[in-house]
Amino acid sequence: MKTQLPLFLILLWLVLSVAFTPAQAQTVYTVTGLVTDANTGDPIPFASVSLVGRRSGALTDEKGRYTLVAKILTDSIAVSSMGYKVSRRAIDPERTTQAVDIKLESGGNSLQEVTVKAGENPAWRVLRQLRKNRSINDRKRLSAYEYDSYVKTEIALSHVSDRMRKNPLIKRINESMSKHDSIIDKDGHRVLPLLASESVSRYYFKANPQHKREDVLKTRIKGVAVDDAGLSSQLLGGTNLVSQNFYDNYIPILGKDFASPIGDNWKNWYEFFLADTTQIGDHVCYEIQFDPKRPEDLAFIGKAWIDTTSFALCQIETRIGSGANLNYVREITIEQELETTTDSTGSSTTAGWLPVSIHLKADLTGVGKQSLGLRAQVTLRNSNVIVNRPHPTAFYEQPIEPSDTVSTNNEAYWHTVQSTLAGADSLNKDDQKTRQVIEKLRAVPAVKMAEAVGQVAVTGFYKLGGFDIGPYPYLFAVNSVEGLRTRIGFRTNEQFSRNWVLRGYLAYGTLDKTFKYGGEIDYMFSRQHWTMLGVRVANDLERLGLTPELIGGNRIFYALSRFGRYRGGYQSYQKEVFFRTEPVKGILLTATLGSRTFDPLFPFHYRTEPELGDQSALRSDIFDAYWSVEARLARKEKYLMDGNERITLGTKRAPVLTIRYTHGAKSLGGEYNYDRLTLRAQQSLRLGALGRMTYLLSAGYTPSTLPAPLLFPHIGNPTPLLTTNTFNRMQFYEFVSDRFVAVHIQHRFEGLLFNRIPGIRKLNWRLVANIDALWGSQTKANQDVESFKPLPGGTRPVYFGTLDGQKPYMEVGYGIDNIFKIIRIQAIHRLNYLDDGPNGIPLNSFALKASASFSF
Repeated sequence: MKTQLPLFLILLWLVLSVAFTPAQAQTVYTVTGLVTDANTGDPIPFASVSLVGRRSGALTDEKGRYTLVAKILTDSIAVSSMGYKVSRRAIDPERTTQAVDIKLESGGNSLQEVTVKAGENPAWRVLRQLRKNRSINDRKRLSAYEYDSYVKTEIALSHVSDRMRKNPLIKRINESMSKHDSIIDKDGHRVLPLLASESVSRYYFKANPQHKREDVLKTRIKGVAVDDAGLSSQLLGGTNLVSQNFYDNYIPILGKDFASPIGDNWKNWYEFFLADTTQIGDHVCYEIQFDPKRPEDLAFIGKAWIDTTSFALCQIETRIGSGANLNYVREITIEQELETTTDSTGSSTTAGWLPVSIHLKADLTGVGKQSLGLRAQVTLRNSNVIVNRPHPTAFYEQPIEPSDTVSTNNEAYWHTVQSTLAGADSLNKDDQKTRQVIEKLRAVPAVKMAEAVGQVAVTGFYKLGGFDIGPYPYLFAVNSVEGLRTRIGFRTNEQFSRNWVLRGYLAYGTLDKTFKYGGEIDYMFSRQHWTMLGVRVANDLERLGLTPELIGGNRIFYALSRFGRYRGGYQSYQKEVFFRTEPVKGILLTATLGSRTFDPLFPFHYRTEPELGDQSALRSDIFDAYWSVEARLARKEKYLMDGNERITLGTKRAPVLTIRYTHGAKSLGGEYNYDRLTLRAQQSLRLGALGRMTYLLSAGYTPSTLPAPLLFPHIGNPTPLLTTNTFNRMQFYEFVSDRFVAVHIQHRFEGLLFNRIPGIRKLNWRLVANIDALWGSQTKANQDVESFKPLPGGTRPVYFGTLDGQKPYMEVGYGIDNIFKIIRIQAIHRLNYLDDGPNGIPLNSFALKASASFSF
């Protein structure tokens, strides 16, 4: 399960508290009957009776009688017993009580022989055989497959404490809701629904090389703070939430890697118990129970049913308990049912096992024992499977744009879906009531206000018709140059136009009494190939080494850099025209033509004729005209379309690589001819039990002779805030290079160490470490451009340090993450270049820094 629960709903859960009125009695359904042998008429004791498509069930007693009690019925029950064929009988899902007698016919199933040696856990033999047969049963053996998917998603607030009910906001909401609006879940808890959605999609998979595609065909969504299509359809309309393959060694959930109970390392993580053999559909299966060896480990509690003939996984029920080293989680459950598939090329042989039914429930909590809960439930059913009929590669690589008609509330269409594709998992009476309660909840003024606040906090923008106002991190800043800086900005959305995109802002400083502004106009030719032409202009105060291009889009760091003492500030007037397109999925090309000015607000000058040495004329400002081409390579990148914005979800097991060539040209009016090449690669690596590692590799080279601001000022961070992918013990513009290679490596060990230390493991702390290195240098020609002459009035100029090309700048760090679930404290050591900086700034090799983040 990825962390794609809608972010605005997660935030709404954190800020909104809701009280419930007393609940009405929940309807209870009862099915009774007698199970007998069809030939002899004798009762069959201990037969399994279960609802088809649900986990509700019962066993017959010694006289063959059963009583099945459930809060929701499906349309049939299944009865199985060792040595008999499975029998399914229709029942009336609307009747509260009914009697159904069943006769079972003898079957010919027999168990394969499993040799158990003395002193060995008998479950181990079964698991070893399962891993041995993995190449036969795992879905990854298939060259291609596709199927229709029905997905139902429900999100609700739960676990409301008495203290929360006293909140004034809660009281206003409570007064707007009647007692008939109370809903009780299957576990008997009162919940207040926030979202209910259904979707139908077609999923495609191709191996060697691996390609995936999913077309969301139709959705319907009722929810608080969600739209009916667009982003919500993509988040909730596919199978990404429930795509776990337990044959893998580790299962990614909430950004963590959980050890699979049937992975290669099963013996290191789990205790097993071979409980019984039972009938699952048409298969006789071993039932194996498993528990983590350590409650704090990222491992599951549950049961697996393994076919006695093929040793394939038929069914699995897993649970993540509250003891695991996770934040905001009470419990997560995952249930899967798998079935064999038949080769669609014409062969009658079994091709592999695919999941046909998946149920996932996440029960989350906030900070503190009395915090509000958030419950998410996802139900998926697959059908119409086609195996081993791959499409051409271009079919999978085609970017998918959500259809304008993907959202539909056509009841006739959904009635057909529920009677064919969805079956027992389609909307029931409680689901229909959920949709009605959501409609009423959205009309409550207090909830409307919470919706607006949540959307602004998550997106950074306030939506006002066809315009989005923001983003809020840039609204205010206080620094030594501008004083109090205020900024208001906007962008247009799809309501304004699906082709024209406008952006702009206006800022003003109370100290410098100067207006700054920026604007951009884009025309979108194609969303499918993300092709656009744009023009942008900006006249603003910037900081040397901290432009959006150099910091790689870290907007929060860019916003924070406008606070405090504004060292290295300069006035910049920039104009650009650009063309961008994605001819092939994963390859984004950009061509840019532009100019920019550099007018420093700090004491700085350089030699215009460095070959004359101190006899050269001096200058402070620079005018640069240039053109550039850039290629961004992101293999298997996933993204969401949010109106006119494209949100990347990153890549899977592949780095994001960006290569850019820039040419400065006097022919375009600039003051310098130069060439400049930059490279950037970034990736996150899953290392299973060892945690996760991320790296950022960057490099740059220019063979030209230029003033320092046109070279590569390296990004320092002398503030007390920890910022990844910067040098946290380097001063601003302390070093400048004309060629460099930089690497930032961060490793999160998760609970690998602290989970094993008594007394500490209950704190859920996590160990983190980092290493940052920089190799750089300047040619003598570039060093000669810099001047050390005092400025008029005797002011000492700022000048820039140069690295020794044979000795890299090094930093290492280590610390504790997840303190109080949000705080990270890290020690940073600067290992070399410890003399006072070239501008007389005392250097300290050690610092403690802190940051805050929300993560599971």
